[in-house]
Amino acid sequence: AAASSTAAAADSSASSVKQPPVAANQCATCRKKVGLLGFRCRCEGTFCSVHRYSEKHDCGFDYKTAGQEQIAKHNPVVVADKITR
Repeated sequence: AAASSTAAAADSSASSVKQPPVAANQCATCRKKVGLLGFRCRCEGTFCSVHRYSEKHDCGFDYKTAGQEQIAKHNPVVVADKITR
């Protein structure tokens, strides 16, 4: 029981060390001022030209699932009526 309370205390202290929120005109990764040229990502972050790609800023958005849902939505299943003789 003592080990679990120590682990819980370590988790709560680690979460309190997070950096302050990023301003709307700053890159969420490097905090560079981007002004009007900031790139908006689907993960709701604004990024500079270096970090605009999802693999450069550890994007949390699931592109695969979003793509599958979009394809399923735009392509309904077509089932033909049975032929009767």
